[in-house]
Amino acid sequence: MEDRYYVQRLTEQIFLVRERISADKEPGPDDRIFRSFDIRHAAYMYAYGMYDAQRKLDAQHARSAQNPI
Repeated sequence: MEDRYYVQRLTEQIFLVRERISADKEPGPDDRIFRSFDIRHAAYMYAYGMYDAQRKLDAQHARSAQNPI
């Protein structure tokens, strides 16, 4: 899910990095909050980093599931 992590603007100066609960649903109030930032760019960089780390973990899990030892 490419947009699993997203940035939500809470106020003029507060940005939240959140994780969507479900791939089937739109972002919502029950989504998990990972971290808050006061700089928008920092929030987006963190969200991209989270997405990249999760993508790598998902790829490793897929490989290990295909080749169980």
